[in-house]
Amino acid sequence: MKDMFSGRIEEWDDDAESSDLDIQKMALNHFMTLSGIELDYYGADGGDNTFKVDGIVFKVLEDPSDGYRSMLGAIDYTEDHDSIFFRTPIAKVKIETYDMSSDADHPDHPDRHLDDDECQNRQGYKLIDVNDGHVWLEFGTDNMDDYYPYFIFRYTPKSPKTILGGVCPELKESLSD
Repeated sequence: MKDMFSGRIEEWDDDAESSDLDIQKMALNHFMTLSGIELDYYGADGGDNTFKVDGIVFKVLEDPSDGYRSMLGAIDYTEDHDSIFFRTPIAKVKIETYDMSSDADHPDHPDRHLDDDECQNRQGYKLIDVNDGHVWLEFGTDNMDDYYPYFIFRYTPKSPKTILGGVCPELKESLSD
């Protein structure tokens, strides 16, 4: 898996100790090793930029370059969050990188029809459902042009009927009414 993180997050915490940065490096290394593995997915919280896979809560940190620009900074473990996740996994996912900036001429690129000035460069990570290809979570850096990159954390849940029917088969019949 390609490392799309800038690693610059010291701006968020001037009091960060070297041990904190070592833990973030460990979290990044752990996250990178999850590529291609089927993981239990418990949900995400866009307000806190957290998600939970295989019992571990990760927090995605933004790297603010300045007041108008931001990008994907780092990933960290966290126990300090207000996120609410499902108690049991709601999906099996795989983590994949994406880098639309390098393949804008590809026929499947979503911005291929746009003028060169409007084409967005996107790169980051997706948590993709192994059963149906649904993208549960996408986080990374979008870029309208080379001047204004911006951080994204997009959680796209399935309908409650789909989730609860899969997690709790007894409810499947009552949800289909």
